[in-house]
Amino acid sequence: MFIDARQIESDSVVEADLCIIGGGAAGITLAREFLGTGVKVCLLESGGLDFAWNVQELSKGASSGLPYFALDMAQLRYFGGNTNGWGGWCRPLEPGDFRRRSWVADSGWPFERSELDPFYLRAEKVCGVEPHDWDLQSWLARLDSPRARLLPFAPDKIEHALYRFSRGLRFGLIYRSEIDGSDNVRCLLNAHVFGLHAGSDARRLAWIEAGTLSGKRFTVRAKSYVLAAGGIENARLLLLSNDVAPRGLGNDADLVGRYFMEHPHIKRRVIAIDRRAPVGLYSLAFYHQSVALRLSLPEEVQQREGLLAYSANLHPFYYGHDKAGWLAFRKFVLSLMPSRKTDPFIRFPPMGPARMSAREVADIIRELPMVTVAALLQKFQPIGFLSHYILETKPEQAPNRESRVLLDETRDAFGLNRVRLDWKTTELDRRTALRGDEIVGEELARLGIGRLEPLPPDEAEATGPWPANFEGGWHQIGTTRMHEEPRHGVVDADCRVHGMENLFITGSSVFPTEGVAPPTLTIVALALRLAGHLKSRFAEEPSGRAVAVAAREKEETVSG
Repeated sequence: MFIDARQIESDSVVEADLCIIGGGAAGITLAREFLGTGVKVCLLESGGLDFAWNVQELSKGASSGLPYFALDMAQLRYFGGNTNGWGGWCRPLEPGDFRRRSWVADSGWPFERSELDPFYLRAEKVCGVEPHDWDLQSWLARLDSPRARLLPFAPDKIEHALYRFSRGLRFGLIYRSEIDGSDNVRCLLNAHVFGLHAGSDARRLAWIEAGTLSGKRFTVRAKSYVLAAGGIENARLLLLSNDVAPRGLGNDADLVGRYFMEHPHIKRRVIAIDRRAPVGLYSLAFYHQSVALRLSLPEEVQQREGLLAYSANLHPFYYGHDKAGWLAFRKFVLSLMPSRKTDPFIRFPPMGPARMSAREVADIIRELPMVTVAALLQKFQPIGFLSHYILETKPEQAPNRESRVLLDETRDAFGLNRVRLDWKTTELDRRTALRGDEIVGEELARLGIGRLEPLPPDEAEATGPWPANFEGGWHQIGTTRMHEEPRHGVVDADCRVHGMENLFITGSSVFPTEGVAPPTLTIVALALRLAGHLKSRFAEEPSGRAVAVAAREKEETVSG
């Protein structure tokens, strides 16, 4: 059921068996796993069922490293979390992403990809894509289109990676009725967590301090607690919880907030030689058929040349699509789409209609004839009007201890420290992007498709700056990394905070490495895995027999 925390009496105590902080993909997935069981769940969501600016403002923060999105635009505070602005890209991480790579410092997960495989199958269903549907040849037969053809890249240099789209799946909408109709899962909306309070030895979380913007204060007490508030907020809450542990909970090794990762996005122009090349699969031409391809480097290439994982799309670019009026018009139209369809050339806040500036409106009016032509070219994509191609590169970022989330001196409406993001990349990140582009460029030239435009001299070196169009992918990864040893990680292989008995973390913040696949599918898989672990813990308690029976009955029903 949903309860507005603003209606709770001040100084009251909310009791539960399991308290989950954060109502995004991870928190909702975890809560759903306990529906109909004997476990009493309290799900705390900072926002309401709909977007509200006064709540969103709590996510404001500063950036002192590489340029990043405004932090109150990069993390959404209402039920459904960042899935409210999700582009829908789905792909599991690769087996190699889980292995220790000698040329990548701090790489490796505490388990193999096979550990997550059964949870990936279930995660696909949760995310709204058909399970077991990753066969590329099967998709080519289904699409049955002359535009859906593979480019004959040398397989020892470039591989095709299949991505699938969960179009328009907003967890806060699609799973709302399940939570609302539950007898054992309560979701407290507009409930802001101020701090996590442990006993004097900081080994067991005792209670959570929470409240509302209207001034209410209350306490949540549970047997087990899970942080599922995202890569930035998970770290912030641990750092703020410093009444017993001066550095913050889980931060004995000074790792909380460190190893922040993103997926760098950069775009390079490819001068067209063959304007008839079938690049539709490598762009977004088959978005409505829920499939796309990316170019990637084989593991052998990565290992031989000491590179990270690499991925790229190849987009056709038509005349007029670089005009300010068209870009403003398309930004507004895309922002109205329920699916929040992603676009390689336009970034807009991931919620509601894009706010148009007076200049953007003037650009649309002044260039209305060109906007009309550009819209027709976008719809029909005639080959004769192709201007060039764009190689959109999205490489992996290496784990980097100095890339981090910290507490800032500025305060929010509750008087709590906001965050400061110090995003840093390494020479290996830049070298991977440069070398990956070079390999793709060589293949495009060999096939007579196009010629990659050279970079300015200062950007052509691994130690040089990123291009001016460099940006992130709205992915906040790392900050509470997973490792078997407390000196190298914040949580263990079961996502339990090292040194604490009943505090767990789930979501992209626990990823030790990120690969190139967007994180949502893996976030859901990890939440499903954690749910199984927590069910076992509850079943082992003296009152856990009924819980175990109810959980088993639910799983049998789902699998049946």
